[in-house]
Amino acid sequence: MKKTDFTLLPKRKQLLYEQMARLYRAQEPQKHTDWVPFPEKMLDSKITLISVAGAYLKNQQPFTADENESDYDYREINTDFKKEELVLYPIDWDPSEAEKDLNVVLPAERLILLQKEGLIGKIDDIIYSFSGCNRNRELLRKNIDKLINALKESQKDSDESLIENTGALIIPASAITSETACFIASQMEAKGISTAVLSLFYEQALILSPPRCAFINFPFGRPLGKAGHVTLHTAILRDTLRLFEKMKSPGLLINLNFIWSSGTIPDW
Repeated sequence: MKKTDFTLLPKRKQLLYEQMARLYRAQEPQKHTDWVPFPEKMLDSKITLISVAGAYLKNQQPFTADENESDYDYREINTDFKKEELVLYPIDWDPSEAEKDLNVVLPAERLILLQKEGLIGKIDDIIYSFSGCNRNRELLRKNIDKLINALKESQKDSDESLIENTGALIIPASAITSETACFIASQMEAKGISTAVLSLFYEQALILSPPRCAFINFPFGRPLGKAGHVTLHTAILRDTLRLFEKMKSPGLLINLNFIWSSGTIPDW
């Protein structure tokens, strides 16, 4: 079995996640995976970015460690947000790279580049941002359902007919947030919305079996790589987005063959 390489993490984190990976390897993958075939080409569709990195605007209610109801709710962020107005609440990941370049966890600018390139037809004007906490599954399910309803309403015109095919790209930043991303994807597909997840934890994704998932073996807090590496960011996004058109059956886990070459990351 392929294994996630945690050696780029601080030593104490390596031990923690290697133990967690062993626990996942002892489990059986989920047998049933809800899955919605993606009926259109990317160029004819709208992509919605769902971030699971604790992003919120300074004028919005902050995410906290209290895990109260508001911490399970998502924040709506316009894609043209001002960087100085955005705050990150990192759940078990080092934010130093994202502080240099938000695109490593919240790649709104990179998606716009791919739209201009002609890969994507349209990008949702709203980014939906979750903190990533998931211990209270009832609250999480409630707010995922709220998001699903919002996305379905946004697809309707004045005649109440569906006019757009929407795919949801879900990008987490750590082990906990990757788990949350898998839950979001599974629930959305069960309600008829196609999804693609970029996971940082192979063993976890293999067991939770999100409908469409790409794995990248980069350190937590860096799903798109190093700050400022535009070509790398867009290459990773391009490969992940292509899962919408390429995958013809649910639950397959695709390994992205990008190599982290920037050494270990700071402790957090």
